[in-house]
Amino acid sequence: MNAWRFLDTGPAKGAYNMAVDEALLEGAATGTPVLRVYAWQPPAVSFGYGQQPWREVDLDRCREAGIEVVRRLTGGRAVLHWDELTYSVLCREDDSQCGGPISHTYRRIGEALVEGLRLFGVAVALERAQPRALRPREAGVSEPCFSSLARWEIKCRGRKLIGSAQRRVRGAILQHGSLLTGPRHRALLDLLPPGAAGGDGAKRLEEGSTFLGECIAGPVDLARLTACLAEGFGRCLEVEMQPGQLSPGEQVRAAELMHTQYGNPAWTGAVQR
Repeated sequence: MNAWRFLDTGPAKGAYNMAVDEALLEGAATGTPVLRVYAWQPPAVSFGYGQQPWREVDLDRCREAGIEVVRRLTGGRAVLHWDELTYSVLCREDDSQCGGPISHTYRRIGEALVEGLRLFGVAVALERAQPRALRPREAGVSEPCFSSLARWEIKCRGRKLIGSAQRRVRGAILQHGSLLTGPRHRALLDLLPPGAAGGDGAKRLEEGSTFLGECIAGPVDLARLTACLAEGFGRCLEVEMQPGQLSPGEQVRAAELMHTQYGNPAWTGAVQR
């Protein structure tokens, strides 16, 4: 049976979380595949690589609310990381389980997530969907990630539960995504520039997304959820999940990336222009 590394790096600042994902991606083309889970403390808004944060949110409001701003290595739209467990998968592009075409990778990772969530006791479905055309926005503001659908989506009771994004570089794949546990991702609408969300922004976001607290009876046990996800990946992909920690080299590289990129406002774009 093939082996994967399983890393639970816990809650951390947004810049650290994104730096660790990139540090792991740099070694993914030649190393063992990785499933990582983590959380965000304090909450943060992350943006797709090609977005301009100062146009997507009111940066002053974010600072006043104690919410960080960070740019992702992947594409996609703005996400407020609050009340969630985030996963990342890193592997070779030709990995026997999750490699191959982009859609195949989304599907295989989606199947593994579904298995883990079912072990947790959540009735979810993996559905194929086409990206929805964005509504015009003033000042080029995009719709929040959880208002839209793309490729393969994990849904509970017909609404999106996990939002994911993918990047491929130098023969390696990074896919990471937000598994919503509570409702506070919807506070993103309060951080948008005035008038950007439109009159029905809250309705679209609520109708398009859900969270685990709405899908199960009782509170969300994050430790049990983490264990179920690891077991789900192992069962679905027929791999052995080996718990571990970041290597010293990965820790050093993540610290470098925090300094030069993810913690640098000039690189992040979190400066009004």
